[in-house]
Amino acid sequence: MAQHAGVSPATVSRVVNGLVGYSDETRERVEAAVQKLSYETDYLARGLKTRQTSVIGLLAPMVSDALASKVMQGVEEEAQERGYAVMLGRTGAKSAFIAGYLRTLRTYRAAGVILISAVITQETRQLLGPNIPIISVAISDKSGSPSVAIDDEQAAYDATRHLLRLGHRRIGLLAGDPASVFVAKPRERGYLRAMSEAKCTPVTASGSFFYESGAAGLDGLLAQDAGLTAIFAVSDEMGAAVVNELQRRGRRVPEDVSVLGFDNTSTSLHVHPPLSTMAQPLEEMGRMAVSKLLRSRALGPKIMPHHLIERGSTAPPPISSPQT
Repeated sequence: MAQHAGVSPATVSRVVNGLVGYSDETRERVEAAVQKLSYETDYLARGLKTRQTSVIGLLAPMVSDALASKVMQGVEEEAQERGYAVMLGRTGAKSAFIAGYLRTLRTYRAAGVILISAVITQETRQLLGPNIPIISVAISDKSGSPSVAIDDEQAAYDATRHLLRLGHRRIGLLAGDPASVFVAKPRERGYLRAMSEAKCTPVTASGSFFYESGAAGLDGLLAQDAGLTAIFAVSDEMGAAVVNELQRRGRRVPEDVSVLGFDNTSTSLHVHPPLSTMAQPLEEMGRMAVSKLLRSRALGPKIMPHHLIERGSTAPPPISSPQT
C-alpha cells in the first residue's frame, strides 16, 4: 500500500485513520491507492497484537433521535480524529438488545463503550468485563459513575426562572417520562424549586421526550389551568409539538402562550416561531466522552455548562392575562 502510494507506512496509517500531518496531495494519493487495492483496516487483526481493537461502541438505548444524532456527531468526529471506528447500536428500551451489543463489544475487544442517556449498571459492567471502560453521556446518576452531562436540575431551574423574569406566573411543565429518574425527575425538581421560590402554583403533566406526547401533554396541562401563559417542555421535541398544537387551536405563540424547550436540537429550529430552549452542548459532550474514555484513568463525572437560547417562542405574558 505505502509503496503503491509513494509514501511511508506511517503516512498511510495517518490518512486511513483520519489523523493530521500530511498534504492534500498526499491524502489524495493514499485514497486512490486504497480504492485501487481495496484496502481495509483490519481492526480484529490489530486487536490480536494490542489486545484491544480500535473500535468504540456507541449505544443509544432510550433517547430522542434529535438529541442522539448530535451526541453521535461529536463522538464520531472525535473518534475518527483519534484513529478509532464507531460501532453504533440502537437498542430502544430493550435490555436484551443492550446485553447483546455489550457481549459483542466484549468479543471485539472494544476500546470502550459510550452509552447515550442510559445509566451504567452493575450488570452492564459485568457483561463488558473489567478491561473495557464505559462512560455515559447526557445523563448522570450522581453516584460518581463515569459520565458527561449537564446539571439537569439547575438547568431546569434556570429555564423556569427565565420565564418568571419575563413576568409569567402561570407556568406549566411538560415533564417527560416519569420513569426517567435521572433526567425527567431532576428537571421537574428544578422547575418546582423555582416555582416554590416565586410562590407560584406548579402545574405539571407527564409524557415522554418525543414529539408524539406533546399534544397529549398539553391537554393535561390545560385541563388543570386553561389560563397558562407559559409552558416549559423538558425536550425540544415536546416543545415543538406544543407550539404546533397551540397554533392549531387558535392560540398564538408567544403572544398568548410562551413555550420553552430543552436541549437545543435541530427540532428547535424546525418550528415557527423558532423555539427558545435551554441548551446543552451535545456535540461537545460526545467529543468529551471519547476523550475521557481513551484516558481511562481520568474517568469520572464531568459536568458541562448549560445556557439559555432565546428565540421567538417566548415573550412577556399578555397584559390582559391575570398572573395569579
